[in-house]
Amino acid sequence: MDSLPPEIIALKRIKDMLDKLMSDRATPVEIRSNALYECIIRDGQLRKRFPIQRMFNQFLRQQHSKSVLKQFLPNYRVDTSDHLHYQWFFYRDTNINSGTGNGIETSDSKLTYKANELKVVSSDGKKFRSNHEKEIYERLLKCDYLTIDYEFPISKHGEKKFVDFKILNRVTQKTYYWEHFGMTHSDKYMDEMTEKLAWYRNNGYKTVENGGNLIFTVYSNSNAFQSDIDKYIAVIF
Repeated sequence: MDSLPPEIIALKRIKDMLDKLMSDRATPVEIRSNALYECIIRDGQLRKRFPIQRMFNQFLRQQHSKSVLKQFLPNYRVDTSDHLHYQWFFYRDTNINSGTGNGIETSDSKLTYKANELKVVSSDGKKFRSNHEKEIYERLLKCDYLTIDYEFPISKHGEKKFVDFKILNRVTQKTYYWEHFGMTHSDKYMDEMTEKLAWYRNNGYKTVENGGNLIFTVYSNSNAFQSDIDKYIAVIF
């Protein structure tokens, strides 16, 4: 886990601490960020990262703005009426360990290639496993000079992974790898997502933000998703 980006490590640790706090019957159904902060600083690494609550609140705001926070802490709401001071509220997930619900988590993971899961058809007849992937592909199709491979196999040290998209810009001759993660309300899926990102990091892949050629998007809402697509297509060109 230490090979993951530091903000992802922090979010996973915060989630673990919040889950423990909310599983305590003495904890109110909804708490504010100060109560969560008092909980998370019991963790030595989180206490070192957030020595004061203001830094913790700033981190929440940054991850919320990037549409990442909801992927790790789905049960929260935020009052943004005061632009300088957001008010955070975290509430209990009444479906935890209930054994019922929408059945989001399945025994088969998106992160393992299965051809029979490809049921979403694009305008040119290409098949995908999700509408999100289809939408990325359709946007890439509108760009000139790109060669696009879906579910492209890559291997390092004898271990094979399938990247959602391998994209070659034939003008610049630069190749990009694009991973999209959509089913993020499943704990199992989130664990597999972080493991896959760790695999990339451990094998020398860097994100485009760090000067590399790896793109990853995490779906939170339609507007943020469209913004991410626009941003990364601009990077590819």
